[in-house]
Amino acid sequence: MQQYFGLFVMLAIIFIVVIFNKVLFSWFKATIIVYYSIISYVFITIKNKIDRQYENITPVPDVYWDKNSGWVDSMAGYFFWPLLIILLFIYYKWFIRVQSKTAKLLVLLSLIPTATIFLFFAFMFVFAYGYRP
Repeated sequence: MQQYFGLFVMLAIIFIVVIFNKVLFSWFKATIIVYYSIISYVFITIKNKIDRQYENITPVPDVYWDKNSGWVDSMAGYFFWPLLIILLFIYYKWFIRVQSKTAKLLVLLSLIPTATIFLFFAFMFVFAYGYRP
């Protein structure tokens, strides 16, 4: 499970953002948590199955890299597209809620570090779990 430490950190950050957000309804928060828990379980299960299938085979065949990279790329979509929609919704609600132009500017400026962190996690997910030499 040490292999999935980065995934668990990413999930923890997603859960913290969702749980402590005031614009999302409680039932929607629960739905998001269940969704990410299920896709994480499916991702880990299938990734381990792919790894076990090609374990102790040297050199590692191209078929392994194709399967693994394809699986990780598919799951990256399931992890990051919904997250992008959730973040855009939260920012939209936050932008609408603030009144002053300065506050609106600060909300827009806070998109920069958020987008950077989002892109970093998306890149690291695909790189760490689906890297093909």
